Amino acid sequence: MMLRTSFQIGAIALALALPAVAGADCIPDTVASEQTTVTDPTFGAYTVQTTVQVYAADNCANPLPVAGQFTYVYSLQVLSSSTIGILNFQVPIPNSGSVSQATSIDGAGVNPTNVTKGSTSVLWDFGPNGINPGELSDDLVIVSPYAPGGNIASIGGQFGLDANGPSLGPVVAPEPITCTVGFWKNREDGKTGLLKFFPGADYDAVKTAAVAISSVFGTVTELTDALTSTGSRTIEERAKQQLAALVLNIAGGVLYPANTKCRTFLGANGTQIDLDGNGTADITLEAALTQIESDILSGDPALQQAAHDLADDINNGVGVLRDDDL
Repeated sequence: MMLRTSFQIGAIALALALPAVAGADCIPDTVASEQTTVTDPTFGAYTVQTTVQVYAADNCANPLPVAGQFTYVYSLQVLSSSTIGILNFQVPIPNSGSVSQATSIDGAGVNPTNVTKGSTSVLWDFGPNGINPGELSDDLVIVSPYAPGGNIASIGGQFGLDANGPSLGPVVAPEPITCTVGFWKNREDGKTGLLKFFPGADYDAVKTAAVAISSVFGTVTELTDALTSTGSRTIEERAKQQLAALVLNIAGGVLYPANTKCRTFLGANGTQIDLDGNGTADITLEAALTQIESDILSGDPALQQAAHDLADDINNGVGVLRDDDL
């Protein structure tokens, strides 16, 4: 599914394997950490040292532990050699569902006046006074089910002098969990025992998101009609049924990536597909979805059969790579 460096895999495995130790013996180990220096590229008017530490949920030093998720703690220091300060700090995120909490922790530094979690980034705004030369920010926190990877953060300087710099962030999608057409049909029917998965309005949200992801289904009704179709059907109709389950799986990952049922992920750091059974990623889920929908819309029964078979395999977990496969 996700491609990680050997450093990331080893660090995460070690952090998750070590038990948390309470009290004075607590050792604040981290999953990953990084310190970088960013300078205004136009005039060199400010230099900011950014530090990020990433904690597993069971780490005794984690300030905001959430089971199954990572806590990212950022801090910014505007070096005293700077002539101006900074106004904000922004970290890109995969999607709005990839962050469960975005906040700050009051301390001895400058606390943001506002924290905004958008669909593509988290922004900490320090108000009109900002962080001045020689000052340090309070801890800026993201909690996410996504594991750390290379990212590019943005610094908003005074007088419009902005800068970008490398920073660890939530990038690598969680392990995929695929669900079949049968599961989604039973969930649509409200079968006892399945209502705990995407309860109440969550299920409606998943269906709405699935339609937005797809270029084939224009409405939720079209999606559910395709999903629940039965009897003798054309290969196009059968392919659309598999596609409906596929985009529902993707929507589950977009909206609720930390859920324990039905989640797959788009993007280069998302779900990877092995097409030939050799254990190596051949295509991203995003590329597979594009191909499946193109084949369905082609009107060619042979291509529609290929679309059906690929979507069916993915929904059944065939060729879907996970950490232990890579």
